[in-house]
Amino acid sequence: MAATKRKNADPSNGGPSKKRTKGSKPSKDASSGASNGSKSSKKASALDKTAFTDPPDRNRELQVYEMLGREDETDRLNAADAIINGLLGAAAIEDAEKAQLVLERHLEKRLFRGLASGRNAARLGFSLVLTEVLRQLFGDKNLAEKFPKLTFDKVLGFLVEQTQAGGNLPGQEERDRYFGQLFGIDCFVQSGVLFSDKRRWLSVLDMLLALGQKKSWLKAQCGYVIAQAIPNMKKKLVEKTLEKLTEEGYAKTPEGVGIWIAALNQCPDIKEKHPLATSSLQALPPILKDSGKESNEPSKLKQGGWSAQLHFVWDLILDYFVKLVGKDVSNVDQFKQFWKRVVDDGFFAKTCSESQKFSGFMIFQKMFEGAVDIAEMVKALFSHNLMACLMNQAANEDRYLHRAAVKTLKTIEAVVGTHPNILPTVLRQLLREGAYNFDDRIGKTKTIQTLLRHTTSATIDAILKVLQSKPKELEDDKYYLALGSYLSRLTSAPESDTETERAVTSAAIKTLTALTYSSKSVSEKTREALRVKCTAAFAKLLRKPQGFSDLCGAVIDIFDDERVGGDDELSVAMSQAYERLRELLDETKRTDVNRRQRQALALLYAVGILQFYNEEPDALEVFDELEECYKKTTSRAAAAADDDGGDFSEFLVEILLAMVARPSSLMRQVSKEVFEAFTDQMSSGALELLTGPLGHEENEKGKQALFSTEDEDMVDADAAEEDDHDHDHDEELDSDVEIVDLADVGSDGGDGDEASDSSSDEDEDEDEAEDPNQEALDALDTALSEVLGSHRLDKDAEAESEEDSDMSDSEMMAVDEKLAEIFKHRMKTTNKKKARKDAKETVVNFKHRLLDLLSVYIKKEAVLVNPLAFEVLIPLLRLARQTTVKALSDKAQNLIQDFSKAVKKGRADPGWGEGLDADTLLALLREIHSEASRHPQQAQAFTKAVSMASLAVVGAFWDLTPSSRDEIYDIYRDTQKSVVSGAKIRQSFFYDWTNWVHSIGENATTK
Repeated sequence: MAATKRKNADPSNGGPSKKRTKGSKPSKDASSGASNGSKSSKKASALDKTAFTDPPDRNRELQVYEMLGREDETDRLNAADAIINGLLGAAAIEDAEKAQLVLERHLEKRLFRGLASGRNAARLGFSLVLTEVLRQLFGDKNLAEKFPKLTFDKVLGFLVEQTQAGGNLPGQEERDRYFGQLFGIDCFVQSGVLFSDKRRWLSVLDMLLALGQKKSWLKAQCGYVIAQAIPNMKKKLVEKTLEKLTEEGYAKTPEGVGIWIAALNQCPDIKEKHPLATSSLQALPPILKDSGKESNEPSKLKQGGWSAQLHFVWDLILDYFVKLVGKDVSNVDQFKQFWKRVVDDGFFAKTCSESQKFSGFMIFQKMFEGAVDIAEMVKALFSHNLMACLMNQAANEDRYLHRAAVKTLKTIEAVVGTHPNILPTVLRQLLREGAYNFDDRIGKTKTIQTLLRHTTSATIDAILKVLQSKPKELEDDKYYLALGSYLSRLTSAPESDTETERAVTSAAIKTLTALTYSSKSVSEKTREALRVKCTAAFAKLLRKPQGFSDLCGAVIDIFDDERVGGDDELSVAMSQAYERLRELLDETKRTDVNRRQRQALALLYAVGILQFYNEEPDALEVFDELEECYKKTTSRAAAAADDDGGDFSEFLVEILLAMVARPSSLMRQVSKEVFEAFTDQMSSGALELLTGPLGHEENEKGKQALFSTEDEDMVDADAAEEDDHDHDHDEELDSDVEIVDLADVGSDGGDGDEASDSSSDEDEDEDEAEDPNQEALDALDTALSEVLGSHRLDKDAEAESEEDSDMSDSEMMAVDEKLAEIFKHRMKTTNKKKARKDAKETVVNFKHRLLDLLSVYIKKEAVLVNPLAFEVLIPLLRLARQTTVKALSDKAQNLIQDFSKAVKKGRADPGWGEGLDADTLLALLREIHSEASRHPQQAQAFTKAVSMASLAVVGAFWDLTPSSRDEIYDIYRDTQKSVVSGAKIRQSFFYDWTNWVHSIGENATTK
């Protein structure tokens, strides 16, 4: 007979536990069996399922019962199947008298005794067998008829005898006995054999009540078993049970509430008042708080101590209300009253204890997870007291229930992640019942920002409506700043399919743009902060495939007749810019050839319009440049002139250089997008404009050479400061300003986009003292001593002993003038140092942006083996050699590596090499070799970069003019001869060349 798998909760846990009892230790065999699946399976397949013998086979029984107590569920099931077949199989019961003796011995000495064992999962395994044995003996099969001496009372007596906790037992053993008896009673309940004869159930009920009376910590578990038994009873037996419980004082206990709910679910027509009815709510709060003080008479029951485990009654309450409200949503009012009076006032009031609030958080988590599909119930859960307690506890790590509050917030995030449709409801309650600036109030958890990540195309409209609902008590500035932060998060929040992401980001960016540029109620100070957030959102948006159309659409939507419809020069230029933008977005005028270019120009116009709305002083100049660029583009397309790109490409690059000089991530992203669309039209002059600045010094002199006039678009020191409202780390992500701090840069030059290396900060200040700050302070002390005629406290021994005379007014005035002059001089010195540092950061940041553009060019053109692409190699090598910033050097060397790989890939194309000139390549190769010996430290990374650049040129020349390959050998030979003459070149440079030649030879042999 196969064992039936029991599926019930652990009665020791308000429902069953698969954890072993505290203090028990797994046996060596059990542990190895649980961990070794293959070994376990072999043992299981070898189990003997024949009838147990008398006298017993000790080895067989030891093996099968040991396996029954293992933690591995498969082992337990296989062992249970073998035991049940051995006790009650067809062969086992042929000789009834002998079978009864064997069965009694196993029930008394093995199975019921095993329930009191704390070994591994013994209780679960033994309960499994006992439940099936009881079902076959006294259930439908009624095998007990074959064993007339084995009565129900006798079997129940085995349980009582083997789990008796009398005498002076150690504490752990006493607990094991009580839990064994509880599990045994649960076996009778789960087998279903108690309810055909009410005397059986009443006997077991008495045992449960006595057990709960003896040990208060078992009261809830005993109540759970009774509640589990109710669905198996008929009406009369249910009424008899409730009557018995009332006599014992269970009616006004948490266990009683759960049992009464189960009873009314089973028999709705019994004459009992429902504990969750509106009329019962007055008595319910003290009961569920387990206080028991609502009665004038002392309770007959011992009250169990507070436990961190939630009572089973809440599962029944949840199930009741989910069915009630799910059947008719109008019943939610009953749930609201219950939640308000019982939970919100009973567990979260200011007078409630910490343990009650902790239980309240667990109740909320259970209810939220169970009722998530019913929006009206979810809405009711976020009650006033609960939200106040949740925010107070989550806001301060020192609070006693901080971890419980954070876990509650994490539960909300997790449930919304799996049920995103409930997000608008949850968001509305958190922002209204909690606080609109919820994340700012509770600190580091950032719950709202996390929840917004789960926005979908189906919920975005409802979420925007919630976010745009301003609380009356909140100040306008705080509201708009918080709203701007939420909208900014929405522009990059969704983590789902492309269609959902497109719908969410499009709606969010349009709303954010309208708030920033069209809302009349936003103050100028707040608008400035919103502009920063909006610009940063645009920059992030452009990294996505749909970012271009969303940005242009948002800019068109904020068209303002009042600001654009004027007759002044700027308004006219603005109006023309909008016309150009709409024209460039016109799908009827796009072709496969000009699509990318038209999109790039549209992007430039959109950014120019944003500069106008941002009230930047050079907006008119920007429009003039864009108009000229537009005309040059259209004239080139019409005349198909200037095949080398000439004038147009140089003009475009100048515009892009002005953009990348700004400390703005949006300008950086736009410049890369536009440049990528026109890489095939770059001329040699345009590349010179990109590579020329790489050779400038990284100091004030270099900055002055790059930004020769003050009205140029250059880094403003104030622009690098964070907005006053972006005061935490997450708010920094909303800023469009790119902050470069040389002191924060590491040696990793893989990207190096945001900074450079302070460890290489060696310029004209190299001769300064090791501690310039201390030297400046000493100089200040000396100057002050001379003016004041005083000395430092540590100079007492050197000072004269005579006392100073009082100074006259004229002398004091003279001292004041001298002091002012000293501090003025010190301020100038400090400002000069800061200016030098700022100048270096400005130049380094500008070079990083240039390298970004060159990276785009190499990616697009080197793979096509464009002859002009080879012109970037020498400037990159010189930058890698000359710069004092390691991040720049590493980045330049990485670009050379990318170039080499791209050219190698491009040479596989049959049509490569068009336009390449052999003499030009040879001249370039000689220049590259001249760079090999110029690095002062002969760094390994630089030598590798030179070698890769050289081999990239060699590879192109090698296949282009096979008859002139000897000239390549001559160049390498001359470079080797220079080493003999004293040139410093690493050996790896020549090893790379030798290996390359060998690989060419091997490939030729293979072919």
